Amino acid sequence: MKVNILVALSLSISVLLPLVKADPKSEVPKEVRALEGTYIGSWTIFGIDDKGAVVKRMSWTDTMKAERAELKGDRAVVVTTDEMSFEAGNIPARKVEGKEGYFLDKDGGLGDYFIETFNQVHRMARLGDRVWSYAMPAVEQELIQLGFPKGASGQHVIVKVVANEQGVETHRVSRLTTVTWKDKEGNQQALQFVSLQGHHKRQ
Repeated sequence: MKVNILVALSLSISVLLPLVKADPKSEVPKEVRALEGTYIGSWTIFGIDDKGAVVKRMSWTDTMKAERAELKGDRAVVVTTDEMSFEAGNIPARKVEGKEGYFLDKDGGLGDYFIETFNQVHRMARLGDRVWSYAMPAVEQELIQLGFPKGASGQHVIVKVVANEQGVETHRVSRLTTVTWKDKEGNQQALQFVSLQGHHKRQ
């Protein structure tokens, strides 16, 4: 499995979603400064085998650091550095940089949360108290690496819940993937399954 696709998969996970609302400020809001810190994670990606059963495809652990909170244009951001170590011995460790934070409202208050990696920005919808979600396409090359045939198409929906677990701020993430494809006989097939699960814990 190619590392660049693995990194793209892992970056569907946002680690730093805030727990409280912010007041408008002319300087970096305290809620954005509060994102700074170190987060330790464990993640698993699932795909299908040659019989169509959902199976584990790979796992990794990571350490993500968020720092240098600042106002930048229409956003309040922290810079993130994610160091990833893969379970499979043939995949080298990777370091991925990105940004997370808020878009700013016209009055300077905090608007939508976002994550940015590889110059792609994903806005996240707040669904409830400490619950967020966003959607992104599942590209064909990625689906092939998950075990689907050429020509498959799909959609990811990422759901994130932040909770206090035994006194530790914990971010649990699941990714629901819906895929359609044609089998060898030309029949249309479809599958919806959890393709990624993991967590980050604040240190």
